Amino acid sequence: MALEITSVEFKKKLLSAPENLELIDVREKSEFDQIRIKGSKLIPMGELERRLGEIDWSKEVIFICRTGGRSGYVTEALRSAGYLGKNLAGGVHILSMNCQECMEQGRMDRRYFE
Repeated sequence: MALEITSVEFKKKLLSAPENLELIDVREKSEFDQIRIKGSKLIPMGELERRLGEIDWSKEVIFICRTGGRSGYVTEALRSAGYLGKNLAGGVHILSMNCQECMEQGRMDRRYFE
């Protein structure tokens, strides 16, 4: 099974059957608050190990970050521990350029950028 899903494949799945997907965003809260994929759940990478029970493994699990680096690392680490999941190749960055209807805009919290 492939460790990645392309933004094109992801867009088709998200727009046709989002109920079959478990979208886990491993970025930090400040990043998630700015922009996120509709229906995604925030579990920052540093909290993932202790929050694995919050993931619905009966669905297709897709890990998400800004560009695919952190989520790729998480996908590989969890695969080696026996968990099945995929990395969204290119992350939120590439998807936001190719699928605006997939995205939710948050509010920028200035305290993170001062």
